[in-house]
Amino acid sequence: MTFNNGKINLTLIGLTALGIMSFSAVNPTAARAQEASHDIADYVSDKLEDFTAKMKVGSFDEREGEKINKDFGYIYKLKGDVTLSYKEVNHLRVDGLVAASKFTLINNGSKQIIRSSAGLNIKTDLGTSPGKRKTLLDAGMLSKGYLAYTESEFKRMQIVNGINCSLFRISYKDKAEDTSHRLVWIDPKTKVTIKREEYSQEGKLNCTYFYLQPKEIVAGIWFPTKITVVNKNGKEAGTTLYKDVKVNQGLDNSLFN
Repeated sequence: MTFNNGKINLTLIGLTALGIMSFSAVNPTAARAQEASHDIADYVSDKLEDFTAKMKVGSFDEREGEKINKDFGYIYKLKGDVTLSYKEVNHLRVDGLVAASKFTLINNGSKQIIRSSAGLNIKTDLGTSPGKRKTLLDAGMLSKGYLAYTESEFKRMQIVNGINCSLFRISYKDKAEDTSHRLVWIDPKTKVTIKREEYSQEGKLNCTYFYLQPKEIVAGIWFPTKITVVNKNGKEAGTTLYKDVKVNQGLDNSLFN
């Protein structure tokens, strides 16, 4: 997020307000462990309905971030602790501070709202492209709502960071709207995505996310507490840290109006 002539230019790219982690390579020579389910529905965090968390920027390399997207660095302008609130399906709220101004960003399906203590009240229609939606996958987990408009293919089991993960290729059902896809490596035990590669509409690797240090918040619900993004050249662009994670508080829909 930046200020230009008194206006906010915001792109929270997938709100990688949730987004970003240290580079770690897949180990292709590691022995395969017991085969896990090939059905992606078995990896849904079905016990998770909503969450709140405090996010803080851990590191940022502007030069490497620009190789991902010219707007990539906006999220790293956030100062101090930022409050994230998420509720299924695809409801996100971010409350934080940029420079001396308080701001609130709300994504509710295809609608985005930015409010600022400086007097801004910007409403944007993000259109019908599924790639512009803010989803639980940004935080490293899958939801039933996300699977409703995507399709997946099980590829194989592969070791990432010492964990034998199920590798899936995920794309959108409506190819007329979005032809991008992603590869996700999921830990069958925690249902947390350990690694995620994002590919462009043309099928080229754009960036890689790593989801680190997962913690069991309540029985059966795990949440990564560190997310790092790496550009296509394998250079770390930034890291975000998460704490005070609370789940299933029954967040009211009005919070996302």
